[in-house]
Amino acid sequence: MSFKVKAKVFNARHPNQIMEDEFLSLISEAKALNSKVFSLIRMQLLSSLAELGEDGATYRELKATLDLSDGALFSNLKSLEEMRYLKSETVRVENKELESFRITPEGLAQWNRVKDWLYKFIIRGGQMK
Repeated sequence: MSFKVKAKVFNARHPNQIMEDEFLSLISEAKALNSKVFSLIRMQLLSSLAELGEDGATYRELKATLDLSDGALFSNLKSLEEMRYLKSETVRVENKELESFRITPEGLAQWNRVKDWLYKFIIRGGQMK
């Protein structure tokens, strides 16, 4: 066997080691994410508002679309707003003042990081069976 072939054989990693390395990489990446975003309601809110972009949605629209209680919706919207991931403003619709929410650039960046990490986690996790 030539030196190059021996080096390749010696340096080849076992498939289980590769999967373990990938899993450890995912765990390391997770540390850079904001764990406060990891609730189904917060991810639904960020996802929905990311899709709507600058237009955002009113409290009523979010409540109806996501089928959430007032308490769950209000507390999660306020938490995301405190993290500066959402911005609220009062809008006038048919002579009624409504609260409208839109995702901020920071919120969109965090949502994209979470979404990318979740995708990797699901894909790699499925390969580790």
